[in-house]
Amino acid sequence: MNLESQGRRILICDVDRTVLELLQIRFDLAGCHTFVARTGPAALETIKTARPAAIVLELNLPEMDGFDVLRALNPRGDGIHFPVLVMGKKLSAEDIQRAVKLGARDCLIKPFSGADMLERVARQFRRHAPATPLPSAQVARTAMV
Repeated sequence: MNLESQGRRILICDVDRTVLELLQIRFDLAGCHTFVARTGPAALETIKTARPAAIVLELNLPEMDGFDVLRALNPRGDGIHFPVLVMGKKLSAEDIQRAVKLGARDCLIKPFSGADMLERVARQFRRHAPATPLPSAQVARTAMV
């Protein structure tokens, strides 16, 4: 994962312990701080307390599925203010469109490699990074041209 992802808080939400462990190890080795949840309600509670910079969200969750979690994060439909990457074993084109409409920014179909997941999350951080302000001398030169 690229440097801009280091130190970031990542919530991984999946019912499968193997997937949770794989992703937690991958993100931890990349320098991220990880949190895990195995149900939709646990994910929402963890979001409140941990304030993650990104969420990796399985759509097929017990008690409250990933679509319900997305709806809870985006109740007015004006967007989710941090990247949410959804994942699942059998995602149809309709599932993907629905997740994006609810605020997801990317999706990955299982099985995937840990490296693929790291790259997808890092790409979201690069894509949504705040613009770096130009030094004042460079702004003055640009304005004169």
